[in-house]
Amino acid sequence: MEDTEFEKLIGQYIKRKADRNEWMALGFDEFQCMEINRGLENGVDVSIYCNPEFNAASMKSLRLGLEEGMDVRPFAAPEFDYMQMEEIKEAIRAGIDIEDVCNPHYSNSVIREIRLARKIGYDISRFAKSGYSGEVLRQIRMAKKDDLDIDFFVKDNYDAFQLNELRLGIKSCVDVTKYMLHEYTGEQMEQLRIGLENGIDIEVYNQLGFSSGQMKEIRLGLEAGIDVASYADPFYDAVTMREKREQLERGDSKEEPTLNDLQSQEILLGLTSGVDVSLYADARYSFKQMEAIRLRLERGEDASDLLIYAN
Repeated sequence: MEDTEFEKLIGQYIKRKADRNEWMALGFDEFQCMEINRGLENGVDVSIYCNPEFNAASMKSLRLGLEEGMDVRPFAAPEFDYMQMEEIKEAIRAGIDIEDVCNPHYSNSVIREIRLARKIGYDISRFAKSGYSGEVLRQIRMAKKDDLDIDFFVKDNYDAFQLNELRLGIKSCVDVTKYMLHEYTGEQMEQLRIGLENGIDIEVYNQLGFSSGQMKEIRLGLEAGIDVASYADPFYDAVTMREKREQLERGDSKEEPTLNDLQSQEILLGLTSGVDVSLYADARYSFKQMEAIRLRLERGEDASDLLIYAN
């Protein structure tokens, strides 16, 4: 059926309020039929969305917009999804002009951030037009709201999680240059930022070799005023670090450490491969240290430099 014939038939069906079976014969599903009939019952111009290419959710969004008296034509296209439509409608309700970004190319999160920024008097659409994601735009908007400038970091391609930590650091007046390495994840930056805000010496754990979990355990130890030197080592995993930190905080550091599941697994792997596990079957080793020793032994290499605890 030609488009013009189809459109003519649609017009006839609308005029005589065709039943569900007739609409379904044209390719509409049950939920789309429901939105068409509800629109007809409520007296809106359903011809705007009476197209099988609209899914039911988009039809509903358009129908509700029409019932509110909105001009939905700028976004009444199948290329827009339901969430994009809802963001555009929010802008219309608030009297915010987003016509320049009323484009299916922009995700709903991008449209939302532009809308929210314009609500407080800032225009961040140039960043959207440069291809930045909604998550990055959110950080720009929140910075603008606090009268902060993070444009340098945005243009230097920090991701949204990193931008969040840089923004929060600038807001709390800490020296963000201490953790602005691209190689740090947002989670690592967070631990460094919190440490700076709490006035501790972050240089103890300001190393790429530490994961965010390890950084957290060292930070908590420093904040508790304990000597973290005994566990501030990348060889210790975060779980082992936590155990050692809590032990030091309790003041019972002389207790015999016990093997955790990961350490036990390394011993079992060593037994399976036939190496002398007595060399590293000591709970004072982290499972990473155990793994390094086991792998050397399996290759027949000397591991004496890794055996830091005497049996």
